[in-house]
Amino acid sequence: MKIAIIGGGAAGFFCAINAAEKLPQANITIYEASNKLLAKVLISGGGRCNVTNTISEPAALAANYPRGRDFLESVFHSFTSADTQDWFTKRGVPLKTEADGRVFPQSDSSQSIYQCLVKEARRLNVGVILGKRLKHLTYGEENWKLDFGTEQTEVDQLVLATGSNKGIYDMLTAMGIAVVPPVPSLFTFNAKQHKQIDLAGLSVPSAEVSINGIKNSHEIGPVLITHWGYTAPAILRLSAWHARELSALDYTFTLKINWAGYDHKELSATFKEYATSNPKDKVLSWKGHGLPKRLWQNLFESANLQAYTNWSEIGKKGIVRLVTALCAYEVAINGKSTFKEEFVTAGGIDLAEVNNTTFAITKFPGLYAIGELLNIDAITGGFNFQAAWSGGYIAANSLVNDINK
Repeated sequence: MKIAIIGGGAAGFFCAINAAEKLPQANITIYEASNKLLAKVLISGGGRCNVTNTISEPAALAANYPRGRDFLESVFHSFTSADTQDWFTKRGVPLKTEADGRVFPQSDSSQSIYQCLVKEARRLNVGVILGKRLKHLTYGEENWKLDFGTEQTEVDQLVLATGSNKGIYDMLTAMGIAVVPPVPSLFTFNAKQHKQIDLAGLSVPSAEVSINGIKNSHEIGPVLITHWGYTAPAILRLSAWHARELSALDYTFTLKINWAGYDHKELSATFKEYATSNPKDKVLSWKGHGLPKRLWQNLFESANLQAYTNWSEIGKKGIVRLVTALCAYEVAINGKSTFKEEFVTAGGIDLAEVNNTTFAITKFPGLYAIGELLNIDAITGGFNFQAAWSGGYIAANSLVNDINK
């Protein structure tokens, strides 16, 4: 029995290992187009590998996926984040949980995950061939014919785990399998020559961000100012949930920032009270902003106030300008940048084509698809890897059951 897994990433390796454990007699081979295995595993989390998240209740876990939520909820009943942690721990990779729920190897090195997967594949005699890019595939006479250009082979079961891949999408489309056109997700916002360039490197821990003109676009979390624009988890989550809408806008829109989650009405009332109770105090000396000093000064100046302005002089219009700068600061965004460590796409094989109890593509026998090749993506926090682990595990069990019929 020959099984081919196209793609040497997280989903492909996890599927191969779990299939090989139950099918020691099978010939299982991973074909990787590049000369590097598990590339995203190695670079994710700044080289630490954010393996998964502590959220394990299926509905709560699935809620972190802008695309694939309904599909994945039942999947996570079969293999959830707790199962992932147990799997790696039993194979000699101790894990740790950070305050925000992200799970990393205790070593703080992605090499721990990489070595575990490679070692397990080797132990179970999984073949790994680098530099083999699939050029064409056809089904006939109860097996799959694979053309790698310089080599052709036939296999009984085929698992596609290539990640977002135009070549594979084109092949599948020609076979009548629907593909949702991919667009970037998890990206940073570019703002050329923005007014806070001098603050590059400065961050706030809990800002509220939204996009003017897009309903229900609202995220809370860290925001980092960079020389090219704005990033950090709140921005990345915003880009993920609204990936298609932002693509339609050609990444030209207005970002609105509430720098510390202020209540607009309460802040206005506070300033009016200061104007009455502390008329001679300098507005710039106000300590209640809760922001880094340089950011407070920047926002103060953006409200067209002077260092010598006191509360008796600020006036109603001055209060409105200052409240707006703090609660509804607007930035013209004119592009995006790849968040390289976690780069994913929204789009892929239409989930209507896939059985979520097996990860089999229903139009063809012996054909499975897992990982980012599917129209599934998540926000940051280990969730994209979790979809890869769960899909790989279930596809492995499914093809084992299919073979053992």
